[in-house]
Amino acid sequence: MPAEKRQLNLNLFIYPGGHHEAGWRYKDSAPERVLDIAYYQGLAKKAEASKFDALFFADGPALADNIRYASGFRLEPLTWISALAAVTERIGFIATARPPTTNPTTWPGCLLLLII
Repeated sequence: MPAEKRQLNLNLFIYPGGHHEAGWRYKDSAPERVLDIAYYQGLAKKAEASKFDALFFADGPALADNIRYASGFRLEPLTWISALAAVTERIGFIATARPPTTNPTTWPGCLLLLII
């Protein structure tokens, strides 16, 4: 019996302030670029060149409750995806939407515009 072909999908989870609330304090971090879309475009290009399958963006409040300690600003996922799709060719995008911050009737139309 032939061996089953298996495939590993690689996705990059981009979290703007880092995955630790004090990550922005690391000497080589760039907290001033947290809202710089060119920074994320560069990450997307690197991920695509490295054969990643997709980029993941989690929706959340623009100002998190730990803003006193963390660099917690973020753009909503559709803004990110739109800007990153303009500079990539083969990588996919995954995003979540939080009902309290997003009107559920507008998401399908916005996603359709991205597909077209």
